[in-house]
Amino acid sequence: MPIRTLTPRHRALGQVLLVVLIGSFSFTFIEIVLRELSPNAMAAGRVVISAMAFVAIVALQPRRRTPIAPAHRVRLVLTGLGASAGFHLLFSAGQDQVTVATSAVVQGTFPAVVAAGEWLFLRHRLDRRAAAGLVLSVVGLVVISSGAENEGSSSLLGIALVLGSVIVWAATSLTTRSLADQYDPWWLNTPGTVAGALVMLAVAAPSAGEFADLSIGAWVLLIWLGAGGSALVYASLAGAMKVLPATTTASVATLVVPVSILIAWVVLGESPTVEAVIGSVAVVTGVVLVSRERAAALTPPEPGADDVGVSASGRR
Repeated sequence: MPIRTLTPRHRALGQVLLVVLIGSFSFTFIEIVLRELSPNAMAAGRVVISAMAFVAIVALQPRRRTPIAPAHRVRLVLTGLGASAGFHLLFSAGQDQVTVATSAVVQGTFPAVVAAGEWLFLRHRLDRRAAAGLVLSVVGLVVISSGAENEGSSSLLGIALVLGSVIVWAATSLTTRSLADQYDPWWLNTPGTVAGALVMLAVAAPSAGEFADLSIGAWVLLIWLGAGGSALVYASLAGAMKVLPATTTASVATLVVPVSILIAWVVLGESPTVEAVIGSVAVVTGVVLVSRERAAALTPPEPGADDVGVSASGRR
């Protein structure tokens, strides 16, 4: 299909699929960088580089900068702050206290958390087909994680911290959705990400010495994780949410897991488990059902909806 004939919805789905591709390789890059950096140092470096990328883009392209309405300032800052510092701090703290499988199960609830929030705050109600797809994709992620190797045990505090990171990311997605049709996607994320970078620098200050011994290869991957895996991903998702509901973008983004399994199989020769195959089929099927949600399922905004950053344009 020629690009000129693509609908805004198709372009938005393309942006999310770009995020999936980037995210699928990011898992491998993160593992490599963590051989030389502690989790806090890596997260700080990634957020700082992400903030630098946002500042560079909006500085070089002034057209992206528009006045921020007073009613939106706090939410706009919290959007980038939550996606950068909030998510990374909670996830890193929780990851140390749970098994890989437990973490995967908790993170697998992300689309459902976003759907619940979108229903409560943005009045987006899924049709039955999309709801069934959402459940199927979450179940698929649980099945995939059941085949993961487990060592050790998971603490309730660790589970709570990982769940907190999921809730923060869901809240960030919903806030982005409410503002996406009013600001450029790069500008929308810049103030909060800069604030998040300052927070992460303060948290990771004791680990600053680790960067002195970082290899060139690890630096290249870290720069990519910050500029591509974070900044480009955040901007792409914000752009997609000018058209798509947050639930759809969250669901499509779960394709990162089966695509990562496929990449590991093709590139690294790591044969997938039976659980991984069955779960991946369920995830892909569920995502297809959610992404084909009927436009009629989205109720029109009620009077006064613009006061919370939701407008009729850009909701579909």
